[in-house]
Amino acid sequence: MNQELKEKLATLPALPGCYLMKNSSGEIIYVGKAKRLSVRVNQYFNRPHSGKTQKMVSEIDTFDTIITKTEKEALILEMNLIHLHNPRYNILLKDGKSYPYVKISLSNDPYISIARNKKEKKAKYFGPFPNSGAARDIINLLNRLYPLRKCNHIPNKTCLYYHIGQCLGPCVNDISKETYDNLVKDITAFMNGDTKDIKKKLKDKMYKYSENLEFEQAKECKDLLDSIDHTTSKQVVEMNDKVDRDIIAYHAKNDYIAFSVLMIRNGLVLVKHTDILPLYDEEEGTFVSYIMQFYQTHLVPKEIVVSKIADSELLEEVLNTKIVIPIRGTKQDLLKMSAENAIKAMQEKFLTAKDDDILIVLDELAKRANITSTHHIEMIDNSHLQGDEAVGAVVVFTNGIPNKKLYRKYAIKHVEKRDDTASMYEVIYRRFYRKLIEQTAIGDLLIVDGGITQLNSARKALNELSINIPIIGLAKDNKHSTRAIVLENGEEVDIKDYPPLFFLLTKMQDEVHRFVISYHRDRRSKSLTSSILDSIEGLGPKRKNELLRVFGTINRIKEASIEELSQYVPNKVAINISNKLNEESL
Repeated sequence: MNQELKEKLATLPALPGCYLMKNSSGEIIYVGKAKRLSVRVNQYFNRPHSGKTQKMVSEIDTFDTIITKTEKEALILEMNLIHLHNPRYNILLKDGKSYPYVKISLSNDPYISIARNKKEKKAKYFGPFPNSGAARDIINLLNRLYPLRKCNHIPNKTCLYYHIGQCLGPCVNDISKETYDNLVKDITAFMNGDTKDIKKKLKDKMYKYSENLEFEQAKECKDLLDSIDHTTSKQVVEMNDKVDRDIIAYHAKNDYIAFSVLMIRNGLVLVKHTDILPLYDEEEGTFVSYIMQFYQTHLVPKEIVVSKIADSELLEEVLNTKIVIPIRGTKQDLLKMSAENAIKAMQEKFLTAKDDDILIVLDELAKRANITSTHHIEMIDNSHLQGDEAVGAVVVFTNGIPNKKLYRKYAIKHVEKRDDTASMYEVIYRRFYRKLIEQTAIGDLLIVDGGITQLNSARKALNELSINIPIIGLAKDNKHSTRAIVLENGEEVDIKDYPPLFFLLTKMQDEVHRFVISYHRDRRSKSLTSSILDSIEGLGPKRKNELLRVFGTINRIKEASIEELSQYVPNKVAINISNKLNEESL
């Protein structure tokens, strides 16, 4: 321990706050929070450590602290700092979508859809569901059972659903509020597990159809009954209060920690979620950090059940929900069930773990590229169509996982847009110039999707900014499949002898390619939209935006009748639109 570090440790206050551990390069490698900074930070240097914690501590060269007024402020600040700096030794959850819900919009003429959040106040929500497919199955069943409207935007004529009795037809009929209220009430009862009434109605219909020898209709009723039984045959938890609650447990082993979340809604275990992550610090602090990060992207229930932790009151205050630490009874049984899921997930990891563990693969990439770290990787690609709408894009991987909040898109500005090397230079220069201005992390490795020519262009841009981040390129075979990494000296290092590395780099290539192509298509689509709609007499920006909001795409505007268009623009303008779009080739 150097003298400067000893002096900083000696002056730490016994106050709440956050600490930022840095390596010899000044990079923030770990962020933590403490009730008393003087006690917590000293523990890193005055007690023995092992495994991954020892590795992390061995890299600490210095640290900074930020004092806060309360522990609550420290906990919130810790999350913000983790999201800002993406330290390599903090747990970093995947930036994925939250679980879907089934939503009934309660505004005029209610309808059912999938929702990822609960932002709309005039709506009822049911779920969460394990995936969009499960939510869609429920919606399809509800739409067959209850005749709410199916169209996002009400048309001016009836559709097939109306004629087969699955829609009340608000496009041609005035539906009373009482009728809608009763339908919503029935759907709510169904989603809460009360299926007796609807099943009785279907059985009565089925028997009546059978007696009348209408076997097709009888079979349809039988299929619906089977669908109801299949959909509602979930594990029921014997809890009379039917409070929405999550049961969260963890299990640590071999420098890894497994988390398990049982998401219980209305007495049903709807989702079983697990995460397995490297463990670099104390288990309890890592558990609290996990809970905080989990509820950045998931809805907070009315109650969270956990094992005894020191920060339970703090979590309760920050998350604004009830934290329950059970000692006995059903909740304790559920906590044991969640813990068993965490243990099972950990066992499965080590039973199936081979050389394709992502951290092992990243270490192998660092070894073959002759660099020290692959924690923060940035990858760049360009796209254009004969110089049209040339764009570039950057994707970022933190510990091998896509970090989508750090993705960036660039519209190429230089004149010769078909020059890939010039585009590469421009994107890299703009990307890293902004990093210097904003003083954000430079990263550990830059990958360009190309060979030595692209590498040289990238290095030229970085040299002009006095940035010395390692760069590698990707060499492809005659089937356009990556076969080797290219070092800056032109040396090619084979990767096909190690399939996990080949698959990881291929996954990264696919992701940057998907991102840049998506941006390119968006640009071309907007350009096309602008050139067509802006040339129509009488169609100003406000009317154009309204049409795009209602119909969604140019093709749908083209397919609309003049009568439909006249609902949103004057009849003369509707005729102009129809004439123009039908003479253009979209």
